[in-house]
Amino acid sequence: MRATVLFSLIFLAFAASAADSLLVAQQMYQAGAPQLAYERAVRDQPEKPEVAGWYDWESLRLTLLSDTHRPAEIIERAKRYPQNAPREFQQKSLGHAAWAHLELHQGVAARALLARLIWQFELNPADHQWARRLVIRSYLIEHKADEAYRAMLRYQQDFQPLPKEVAAEFAQGLLREARATEAMTWLAELDPASPATLALQMKAGLIAPDAAIAQARAALQKQPAVTAYAALIADGAEMLKDNRLQIGALEQLLSLPDAVEQMEAQLWRAYLKEAQSLGNRAQLLQGDDASWLELALRAETSDAPGARSLFAYVAQQGAGIGVRETALSRLYAALLNAQLDEAAVRLFNAAPWGGKVSAPQLERLIARAADGLPEPAARKLYFSAGRVLEARQDAIGAADYYAQAVLKSDLRAPDLLATQALQRAVAALERAGFKDDAMQFYRSAISQKEPAKKAPPAKPVKRKK
Repeated sequence: MRATVLFSLIFLAFAASAADSLLVAQQMYQAGAPQLAYERAVRDQPEKPEVAGWYDWESLRLTLLSDTHRPAEIIERAKRYPQNAPREFQQKSLGHAAWAHLELHQGVAARALLARLIWQFELNPADHQWARRLVIRSYLIEHKADEAYRAMLRYQQDFQPLPKEVAAEFAQGLLREARATEAMTWLAELDPASPATLALQMKAGLIAPDAAIAQARAALQKQPAVTAYAALIADGAEMLKDNRLQIGALEQLLSLPDAVEQMEAQLWRAYLKEAQSLGNRAQLLQGDDASWLELALRAETSDAPGARSLFAYVAQQGAGIGVRETALSRLYAALLNAQLDEAAVRLFNAAPWGGKVSAPQLERLIARAADGLPEPAARKLYFSAGRVLEARQDAIGAADYYAQAVLKSDLRAPDLLATQALQRAVAALERAGFKDDAMQFYRSAISQKEPAKKAPPAKPVKRKK
């Protein structure tokens, strides 16, 4: 059903007339296709703000840029807005720009915009409280826990009674800064059954880490997508010095959409620690890359988390570029094989081993990882590589990988991956300026015919003697 809806949206993107284009883009966004809606905005939005409807388009575009996580584009567009823009639009653009600066860890710039938003506009109560919480977040991303704590106290004084979800937000923010004492200020305000309460009790020593982990695991059985419980398990595992448990929790965290940043580096450190333990047990010598890699390859079938840890170790500690790339490619494939696609994309974009993978290097890694894989597994690999490059704004590179995922799919009965790959390939081609190629690729893909059956092998002709 989901695949059918997305195919319908793609058809609508090509079939609708220019007159109702904005309405179509809004419908696409509401139907859960923000990337496709964004491509329509890029194509059909008038160039100049003086043209009627431009601000309606730009308002939608800001929302789409936020939803598709393009903070740098928001900041660049905000610099060019006319000073006489409608006041309602100015308010929205300031809020989006402040959020964008926070996403890029630019706390000072975010606070400057939030100050204008708070003092120059008549915000409704909900928007005012949202802006004040962003100010608090700006201090936390700069690790200014004292300033954040004082801002939280002022917020609580100004907005009584404090909602439980806001109290949880404050407590969790301070816990991430290792300020459990200050976080205790909101213990009484928290929902007793919330993950924030359990985490605070564990960090404050009111409940043992193993008991807290057991409760979090039970909660995750009922609510598998709750990031806070997975984060609690990772923190508890670190307190217990249980590195294997921490790896599992961090990999799960990176597979959730709202995991906080820096988790990639934390997972990488856990990988290295586990690999060193396995290497010591096997009495391996540092610098003997072949033996470390051989141990990792042997562990793939019997100890998948251990193998991923060993591949991570060789990827960072290997002496030559060849062995490091081999280890990285195996790590990438191992994450996908464990259904940790999102973790793979985030890990390779963050590149916590010390250097971001270039596009040519990614191509070599994907080629190595795909070698010998059956097509269903290979197309997952190509799709995830497309997502890596899409996050880096490399539209042409992303389109190429998405197209390869499409070509390895059976579009007579498309699954979700096939549909998403086609959607993203078309969108990436349009974003790169190849609109005709995007339409041609789309039409070619949806008209895919059943592959011709291979002729049976010819019988050998017996020669007459």
